[in-house]
Amino acid sequence: MKDSEDYLEFFPNYYEFKGILIKAYQFILKQFLVSGNKKSHSLEHTIRVTHTCMKLGYELNAKLDVLIIAALFHDTGRPIEEATGRCHAELSADIATEFLKEHSLNDMIPEVCDIILSHRFSKKIKPKSKEGKILKDADALDALGAMGLYRTISYSIEKKYDLKKALEHFDEKLFKLPELMHFPFTKKLAEERCKILKEFVKDIEENREKSNFDSLLEQLKNKKYSENQNFK
Repeated sequence: MKDSEDYLEFFPNYYEFKGILIKAYQFILKQFLVSGNKKSHSLEHTIRVTHTCMKLGYELNAKLDVLIIAALFHDTGRPIEEATGRCHAELSADIATEFLKEHSLNDMIPEVCDIILSHRFSKKIKPKSKEGKILKDADALDALGAMGLYRTISYSIEKKYDLKKALEHFDEKLFKLPELMHFPFTKKLAEERCKILKEFVKDIEENREKSNFDSLLEQLKNKKYSENQNFK
């Protein structure tokens, strides 16, 4: 069985790596506190993605140091993106670079930045490394399932989307994620989690007509409802 150190590329032992991780966490914590820690892309989201990356990294024999550092920093640029419009993946890579330089970890910068830059869905950049594929899959998995549904609702509220616009997000992005997974078991997991979203959207669509007053009058006229009908 491999030791934790066998998964590290740039650190001689687990304890040195742990020390940097604590400093990295303290660094990104400040970033999220300043930004208000929005629920759709919160610090909690970052930690969940990092946790998934760690599990996948062990399973796939990845470089855990570059992978976990990249995961911790992958969304740190979001507050600046909202203010300036610049891609948060690019900003996050810059922030990670600043941190790594500050701790004399310059050799890690190219790999960490490459992983971060390729994680964003809308950029459609194919990850060059195994670690990049892991982060992209881990980030996508957190957009699916019950937690993904919570994040999607939070995101829609933050963006002030109406119901129509909110539902478009499912078709434009979320339902496409299972086919974009890079590993068979992440694809299977994504498909399972996607079922929760599809059931949610199906129920919403079935009930949307009840929000329309003209539909109410039409159903009254046609006596669509009866005493024996099962309500949904």
